Amino acid sequence: MLLRFTVANFASFRDETELTVISDRRHEDLAVQPVPRSQQWALPVAGIFGPNAAGKSNFIHALAFMRGAVLNSHQRWRPRQEIPRRPFLLDPEKANDPSEFTIEFVAEGVRYEFGFQCNSKEFLSEWLYSYPEGRPRKIYDRRAGSPIDFGPTLHGQKVQVERMVRPNSLFLSAAVANNHEQLLPVFDWFSDDLRIAWETNFDARLRETRHYLETHDSKSILALLKYADLGVSDVSFSDVKLPPEQAAKIAELIQQIDSEAVDVSPDEISAGVDVELSHVIEGHDFKLPLELESSGTRTWLSIVGPIISTLMHGCVLVIDELDARLHHHLAAQFIRLFQDPRTNPHGAQLLFNTHDAALLGPDAVATLRRDQVWLTEKVDGATALYPLTDYKVRSIENVEKRYLGGRYGGLPFFDEELLEIVISEVEAAGS
Repeated sequence: MLLRFTVANFASFRDETELTVISDRRHEDLAVQPVPRSQQWALPVAGIFGPNAAGKSNFIHALAFMRGAVLNSHQRWRPRQEIPRRPFLLDPEKANDPSEFTIEFVAEGVRYEFGFQCNSKEFLSEWLYSYPEGRPRKIYDRRAGSPIDFGPTLHGQKVQVERMVRPNSLFLSAAVANNHEQLLPVFDWFSDDLRIAWETNFDARLRETRHYLETHDSKSILALLKYADLGVSDVSFSDVKLPPEQAAKIAELIQQIDSEAVDVSPDEISAGVDVELSHVIEGHDFKLPLELESSGTRTWLSIVGPIISTLMHGCVLVIDELDARLHHHLAAQFIRLFQDPRTNPHGAQLLFNTHDAALLGPDAVATLRRDQVWLTEKVDGATALYPLTDYKVRSIENVEKRYLGGRYGGLPFFDEELLEIVISEVEAAGS
């Protein structure tokens, strides 16, 4: 369960910026979840709206950077490798200032706060607190140049792990890599419960859809495919086999590179995957390869697996550009799956960004509440992120209309004088 995320000096976020999905209202008709040891509730959905280049995707990139640092900094980053952060570059002073990331979440029923500061060479600080009784309890606090301050509840080989931590790696990453079981719930939340979907991991998402389609959850996958009204009645995956001698050579090479891959069989080696979708037209079944399907169909096929997995296990699914290839009504139905307690009984959450103002309209299938709507705009080149709750919005107010009218900001500005330059150039070319 995600509660809040804060970032400063990363990409277009110059100043400290926070998004929270904690609500003081229960919203009886939404799939909210109680925040442990509090009178607050975690919302199932939050959407970030705003114009192009306002920083909507950068917020997700910041979240992905933090996740990547936890999962990879100790084992995959080279000892002298620079930390791949992206400081705010439009202010010369910020380029050398540290970037900071803080996240609050619930893992295995316990609320945690984890965060770190880093520059391009080292992690300057790192901290982890839990809230088992509603008050913060220190697990550890790390400051560059000083011994790590361990809380009384952290046991295991913490001092031994401290000696292994490099300046460019996180203690959390090093501890779990060295089998520190007490910190596994925190690491596993980043690894398994925080899931990010964007264009670059299309193939991985498609594999997950295939996995669920070929297991006992196939009915759910097919139901969502048909529910989207894409004309798809079935889908099949098949591996493209290599000639036996080529597969044997590749299996041998894998075993030489990875000593643990001793059980790799040539039968497991494939040259790719063929995907076919069935369409029933006037009683006849027609099969089309995935590459001939529309971009919307391909996008939906790749996301139904993660949707089912997220809803089943109560994870957090983060979507970059929800409306990029999905029709407005299908995107709204996507949100509805997470909003509705019947389809989301385990407290799964959806965080997305979009340009689709119709999702704010009175006729939207899944109405977003005020505390679920966040807006972005650029101020002096830096992204400002703020909630709709900063404005007084009446329950009968048409939020979509007011938003498109500029009532809440977060809209692009079109300079008509610049358009006149285009008009004059076009006219001159025709004369």
